Amino acid sequence: MDDHERRNALLGREILSATVYAAEHMSEVLHVSASVEGDDSALRSALITEFGFSNVGADAVLGMQVRRFTPHAIARMRSQLAEIQQSLTD
Repeated sequence: MDDHERRNALLGREILSATVYAAEHMSEVLHVSASVEGDDSALRSALITEFGFSNVGADAVLGMQVRRFTPHAIARMRSQLAEIQQSLTD
C-alpha cells in the first residue's frame, strides 16, 4: 500500500468509525443534536466534544441519511470498516 492509498484508507476508517458509532448510538447522537442551539458549526463542535469525533468524522455524521440507521446498512458499514482495517494492517 503506497502513502496515498494509506491516507485514503485512514480517512475511510475515520469516516466509517464515526458513522457506525452514530448509527449504533442514534438516540444519543440525536439527543445531543436536539440540544444544540446554533448553526452547523455549533452542532459539529458538540459532536466532537460529546463523542470524540474528529472534524471529518463529525461532518460525516452530520451528512448521514436516515437509511444508514438500518441493521443492514450498519452491517455493510462494519464490513467495509473491517476491510479497511485489514488493508491497513497488511
